[in-house]
Amino acid sequence: MKVEGKWAARVLLSLALLVLVAVSPLAAADVIHNGTDVWETVTGFTYSSFDRNPIPAGFFCPDSKAFTGKVSLQGEPLKTAPAGSLGSIDTIVRRLDDAVFNENGEARTRIQLLALSLASVKPIDTGCGLYNVSASLAGEQPVTEMKILRTSDGGGSYVAPLELNVKLVFTPVSGKGERRELVNRISLGAGSNSVWSYAKQAPHGPVRVDTNGDGSPDTLMPASSNFLAGVAPAQQTTTGTAQIAYCRYQSCHCAVASTNPYEPNDYCEHLHCVWVSVPCSQPVEPVRHGTATTTSGTATSGN
Repeated sequence: MKVEGKWAARVLLSLALLVLVAVSPLAAADVIHNGTDVWETVTGFTYSSFDRNPIPAGFFCPDSKAFTGKVSLQGEPLKTAPAGSLGSIDTIVRRLDDAVFNENGEARTRIQLLALSLASVKPIDTGCGLYNVSASLAGEQPVTEMKILRTSDGGGSYVAPLELNVKLVFTPVSGKGERRELVNRISLGAGSNSVWSYAKQAPHGPVRVDTNGDGSPDTLMPASSNFLAGVAPAQQTTTGTAQIAYCRYQSCHCAVASTNPYEPNDYCEHLHCVWVSVPCSQPVEPVRHGTATTTSGTATSGN
């Protein structure tokens, strides 16, 4: 699918925050500056399953059975000040350190979730009525390591497993009864199609974002950097950067036991997929998530 509609808006937003530039071999920076990476969740792929770790009996009402179902999730735009500053962005990852490339083209930095805003695609049936579900971050977030690989003068790929503490809020659809809250520790392995491009650091106005899901923007986003996650580098030619068409594909985090995002997985307890942009002519290696096999570069979650 070519870049259009909502995805075009996401790309335009990214380019507004981090303006892509053609990078010559001599201009390729040896340091990736700390900053934030913004994402839009793919509807119909992302979910949390409670099959292996059920919500206890009696959680929703005295007679409720243990909940072992799956909650399908979609992105809800983060609340910001000024309002609408991030468009449809629902997830933000922060790179905490400057990352310096070694002679092998590898650099490392610590990463941490800064903001998350997800909601159930449809209400779940708990046996005590229907509940809508929302997901945001709960308190201080764990820190993991991101390995950045420079594979060309324009950018490359990266490996970034994630750890996060997620607050789930269950709200009765009927409006009767109390909201219920649950905090989950979630581990997500390296994502498929994890690509990046060099970008020119471009100043932008201050943007505050809601990091705890209470609807009130509370944290100032760090300045933009020279790293644009989710957009594959344009191919270089002898006359400059090639003019190529970009298509969107899913980048999905699932496997916690492997740093290889293309390793088949028989089961995903939690799956989070975001949109990335790659050249339409660039082969996208198939990747399997959950119980379904991917074809033509597009993942399916078996929902």
